[in-house]
Amino acid sequence: MSARGTLLKFSPLLAPFLLLFVGGLALAVAQSFGLWLPFPYEGGRLDAYRALLQPYLLASIGFSVYVALASAAASVGIGAVLSYGVWRLPRRLETAAVVYKVPLILPHIAVAFIILVFWTKSGFVASVGHHLGLVDTPADFPSVLYSGNGLGMILAYVYKEVPFVVILCHAALKRLDPRLVQTAHMFGARETHVFRAAVLPHLRNSLHTAFLILFLYTFGAFDIPFLLGESTPGMLSIEVYNLYFRKQLADRPTAMAVLVLMLLFSAVFIVLYTKVAARLSSRERKL
Repeated sequence: MSARGTLLKFSPLLAPFLLLFVGGLALAVAQSFGLWLPFPYEGGRLDAYRALLQPYLLASIGFSVYVALASAAASVGIGAVLSYGVWRLPRRLETAAVVYKVPLILPHIAVAFIILVFWTKSGFVASVGHHLGLVDTPADFPSVLYSGNGLGMILAYVYKEVPFVVILCHAALKRLDPRLVQTAHMFGARETHVFRAAVLPHLRNSLHTAFLILFLYTFGAFDIPFLLGESTPGMLSIEVYNLYFRKQLADRPTAMAVLVLMLLFSAVFIVLYTKVAARLSSRERKL
């Protein structure tokens, strides 16, 4: 079947996508330049992009990248180890290990509330620490949420995303011959060496895919930052929301400019990451 025939067959599905995504993208780009706005705009065509150099927006960009990198890297690392542990379980226990999938069915909002219940100064962990005598009062518990380091959001994303990584990696490990690991153990290889030398290379593609998906999702997500994010610096999604809904109409082009910047950054990040990952993989094969 020709490419044109394939496109014609899928046109009923592609048409709404083109209308909503491409149309929305075109509208965002146009409004970032001060065009197609529902109000008279007196600023210059590049004023919205110049506004991106404001200190609070630069801090927000750096903070969003940090939270996305930290949560995605932690999720991928923990998920890889857990998937190996699930794969090594006896077959009769592997079914019981399905409990790790529970966070997948929870909405992100629910995960944010779980973090609030456990990690606020009046939450479960602080109360347990108080009853065990670790702190004099729950208020003396170390500040985990809203402390300026994004730890609450990172905890929420790791809890939500680790099962996703485990599923991807476990599917890849199903294609790995267990005798490879057994042979390595017979020759006296330690567990850490077996995991690093035999298992990780087999999981490389799954880990790269999971990292890209989780990083990009976290970078642009709104729900968890809305509940667990700090006011300063804020995640970019929250800054866009504030610029568009809570500030003056004249700030809407800046909100659109931030969205365009996020899209461009995501596209560039995907290209650079895949190129670096491919180069590292080819170098490992030569070694």
